[in-house]
Amino acid sequence: MKKTLLLVSVALSALTVNAQTESWSVANEDGTLKAEYVANPDVSVMSVVEFSTTNVKGTHTSGPVAGYIDAEKTPLEANYDNSWGNLSTKALSADGSVAPFYYVQGKGNPVNIDKVSFEEIVTDGVPTGMYRAYWEDAYYNPDGSAGLPTNGTYVTLTPSVDGSLLVAAWINKGNRDVYVVKGSDAKALALGTDVVVSGYINGQNNDVAEGDPLAGYPMYQENIPTKGTEGTDAYVLGEGNQACWVYLTFNATAGETYYVFNKSTQIGFGGFEFTAGTSGINEIAVDAADANAPVYNLAGQRVSKDTKGILIQNGKKFINK
Repeated sequence: MKKTLLLVSVALSALTVNAQTESWSVANEDGTLKAEYVANPDVSVMSVVEFSTTNVKGTHTSGPVAGYIDAEKTPLEANYDNSWGNLSTKALSADGSVAPFYYVQGKGNPVNIDKVSFEEIVTDGVPTGMYRAYWEDAYYNPDGSAGLPTNGTYVTLTPSVDGSLLVAAWINKGNRDVYVVKGSDAKALALGTDVVVSGYINGQNNDVAEGDPLAGYPMYQENIPTKGTEGTDAYVLGEGNQACWVYLTFNATAGETYYVFNKSTQIGFGGFEFTAGTSGINEIAVDAADANAPVYNLAGQRVSKDTKGILIQNGKKFINK
């Protein structure tokens, strides 16, 4: 079977790709973690990485409250943790023809810490006099009613001009809701329409011959579906039982802050790419019959027609092997 070389739509390097496209990655070119990822020495204070490109400012936060210690009192004693996880990488092909996927996590689930309440532990219907934290009201709701996260692990991105954002994220296995949220109204963008999700799901591997460098590695998917269309299933990728390495692509408005996070777990952030003046990959205007029309990759970047991978010309996708 012929080998298909998939060029990941972004390498997420720290270099500017062209006049319109800019990107930032958690990893240096040598595959080491960016020096910005240093925890606040005061563990009771959030650790924040600030980064920027020409047209985008962003943050990646960690902690500070990872939980509460059960005790015979309320409010309970906070269990602080504002450290950063280690840089992780996922090899997507044996020969490197598909770029590795880098990501780093923070600590603490993304919650509105002001909404945490405390309840007495009851065993067999008998109050124990011991208390525990109740988190449910503090977790984000897609309708924005619980507000934005103020604690834990989340990413913010604020463009200064209109364009298209592509965010690299690692999603933990299980029913982990994936949210891209507008800061202005705290409402989640819809996956599959407002946000196109592409990338890789653990266990859904390429159907290639044994010995092929892609054999045993996750298959690239252009549009990963959600588990369902109702309730939180609309924000769960695939069947919700496998880890995912994905790219979240959505249109971004100048001056709007976008939050990217998972519910009840720590999202893995790999970096982002921003293309100014575009509205995603679906509105690239080209002449249908023009063989010399511009060629774009999945991120909306203009590239050479000799570039390997999934490309777009005249509004149609094709694979260059």
